[in-house]
Amino acid sequence: MRSLVATLVLISAATPAAAELWPTASTGWRFALTVPSRPGRQRYGYVDAEAHPPGGWIVTVTCGEESTKDGRVLSRYVGKGTGTRGAAPGFGGQWDWRGGRLAGSFVITQSMKRPHELRLPAEFTAPECPRRGMGDLSTGD
Repeated sequence: MRSLVATLVLISAATPAAAELWPTASTGWRFALTVPSRPGRQRYGYVDAEAHPPGGWIVTVTCGEESTKDGRVLSRYVGKGTGTRGAAPGFGGQWDWRGGRLAGSFVITQSMKRPHELRLPAEFTAPECPRRGMGDLSTGD
C-alpha cells in the first residue's frame, strides 16, 4: 500500500484537470483530519504545506492523540517531507519523523465535480496518524 500511495503521489502534474484545482504548487495550505479513537480520545493528523517550486510543497506533518474532554495532547509526532499533486484529482506526500525514522505518506482526494470543496477525504499510512476520514483544507491563515 505504501508504495502504491508513493507512486500515485509522484505522478506528474501535467494533466489539465489537475491544474484547475487548488491548492497549486505556488500556494501554501493546511489540512486537518481528526477521527475518534478510544472513548474520550481522538487521533489527529495535520499537514502544513509551504510552496516549493517548481511543482510541489515542503510539508510538516503532525499526528497524535488528544483528549476530546479537555483538548489535552496525549501524544505528538512531528515530521518533515515533501508533497505534490498527482495526475488524478488530489495530492499527497510523504515524510519522516524527527530523527530520520521513516514515517509514512498521505493522500488527499479532490473531485472535479466539486473543485472548490474544502471538506475532503484523506488517508495517512503512519500508525501515529488517523487512518482515513474527512478533513478540512484551508489556506493555513
